Amino acid sequence: MNFDLENLSSFAGWERLAETGMAFGTNLVAALAIFFVGRWIAARLVILMKAALTRAKVDRTLVSFLGNVANVGLLILIIIAALGKLGIPTTSVTALIGGAGLAVALSLKDQLSNFAAGALIILFRPFKVGDYIKVNGFEGFVSEIKMVQTALSTPDNEEVILPNSVVMSNSIVNRSSMPLCRVQVVVGVDYACDLKAAKAAVLKAATEHPLCVQTQGKEAVTYITNLGDSAIEVTLWAWTNEADLGAFRFGLNEQVVENLRAANINIPFPQRDVHIIQQQG
Repeated sequence: MNFDLENLSSFAGWERLAETGMAFGTNLVAALAIFFVGRWIAARLVILMKAALTRAKVDRTLVSFLGNVANVGLLILIIIAALGKLGIPTTSVTALIGGAGLAVALSLKDQLSNFAAGALIILFRPFKVGDYIKVNGFEGFVSEIKMVQTALSTPDNEEVILPNSVVMSNSIVNRSSMPLCRVQVVVGVDYACDLKAAKAAVLKAATEHPLCVQTQGKEAVTYITNLGDSAIEVTLWAWTNEADLGAFRFGLNEQVVENLRAANINIPFPQRDVHIIQQQG
């Protein structure tokens, strides 16, 4: 009788073990199905999201970044669901993932701020590749915009790499956002000269220049802007296309000097009268 009870108890133990193993196997198969099917669905959702953003003409760099973020987020949710199916407490897993994410965020906070600034640059487009900008004491043509940094090509053929957080936290001057740029030339003329003739000679340098643009509200003008110690300052304002700014500015300086010389108007050097008083005795 004891032998039969022992056999029965052993049989019941094996039966419970078999039931437990079968249940675990079923849950494992279900968890794997959740993982692989969920990953397939997540990939398709990311593809659809990227296609929608592309149709909306969102920048390709931002589309790729948002697609990667969505893919990682969906994958985390799928893993948590699969672990829950296996009977693993998802609360502790979520807390663990959250703690790990916080630690990573704190260690990479500077890079994350660059990512955020890069997304803002791509989304709001304060400038684009090819624009000439001034930011944080640097200026040049934008050669590349990435999620963490922006590259400028300076007029001296130097490459400047700026973190996007620095770019967005400073004032940005975009010279290419407007089609026309104003050039200013300041020249001093002799007090004894004919001011009308001097202003006409300076103005002629702009109006006869082939790169000068004259439109309503953007006409070339001259003003008397200062009465200096040695000269009267004549200021010329003239407009040109952004692409012609350098050539126009340099050509204008030369032509102003030539026109003043042709009109026999002197450009005086700084001078000072010195009176020497001799004392006798």
